[in-house]
Amino acid sequence: MKIVESADWSAYKSVWNQCMEDFYWYKEDPVFDWHKDEELDDMETDFGKAGRVFLEAHQDNKVVGVFGFRHHGKEASMRRWEPTVLQTTGDREIHDALLRYALDYLSGKGVERTKVIIKHPVENPKVAQHLLELYKQSGFARYQPDGVDLVTRLDDIPASPSMPENISIDPNQGTIPEKIGEYCIRAYGSTPEDLEIHGFDSSVTEYGTAVAVFKSILGGSMGRSPDEFWKVALVDGEPAGFIGGFIPESKIKPVTGILGPFGVFPEHRRLGIGVFLVSELFKSMKSHGCEYAAVGTPSANQNAIRMYEKAGFKMNCHLIHLEKTI
Repeated sequence: MKIVESADWSAYKSVWNQCMEDFYWYKEDPVFDWHKDEELDDMETDFGKAGRVFLEAHQDNKVVGVFGFRHHGKEASMRRWEPTVLQTTGDREIHDALLRYALDYLSGKGVERTKVIIKHPVENPKVAQHLLELYKQSGFARYQPDGVDLVTRLDDIPASPSMPENISIDPNQGTIPEKIGEYCIRAYGSTPEDLEIHGFDSSVTEYGTAVAVFKSILGGSMGRSPDEFWKVALVDGEPAGFIGGFIPESKIKPVTGILGPFGVFPEHRRLGIGVFLVSELFKSMKSHGCEYAAVGTPSANQNAIRMYEKAGFKMNCHLIHLEKTI
């Protein structure tokens, strides 16, 4: 077997399609997951660029597997669902050889750390088990808690809950990053229980980082983020929670609003404020053309998951974040 860098996008694309054709996301085109056409567009744009590597495994004078990854400076990331091989081959040795070659290649480029995300439907972990085992046996380990994605079709959501008169929405504070940074720390980092779940994520537990992230989102870095998406819940006129969101651009997928950041202060939880805020954001997303809404959270955040499901979300995918020091 021989492994080389691909020099022909058309040939690489053909083998990639053959390797992936039996995976659920390739056949079903899910709303908030990998989409074959989007991934192919992304790969074609990357092909031939510095720091974008596409490997081919050759055996008996034909390409039997492929593997793509990116590197910049001392860090790298592997493409999800790769390395991959032709289903007729199904040879674990080819997977191993592609990953070993990639790690040696990255080491030679001065890369010190590489990451990969293993993502699978919550009801079918077996579909990604081969990749999880491959990466773990190669020295990859979790570097942050597992996560889950939830999705809903906005035409299917339940009616908005009625709230007491002392609970209302302030649409003005939501677009002030310094305010949202302050509220985020109160919602995510003010109790030991919250820190146990979210402490790994500086974007919601460190004020300066949170403010910078919100400024970036409001500035359009993640897609459209209308002012109407950013709301603060008030209880007796005082802030009790907040919500925001954005709409990533996609030429292929249905218009989907992404919920976040979002939080309710500990002293105001279990009053229905979370469902109320999510329902209000759903209305705004629909008014801006969204067909679906999606949200992600650590899988340990069970209270939030139950709240999301009450608001109309359904569990979608499980995410495992792995890294290896080279």
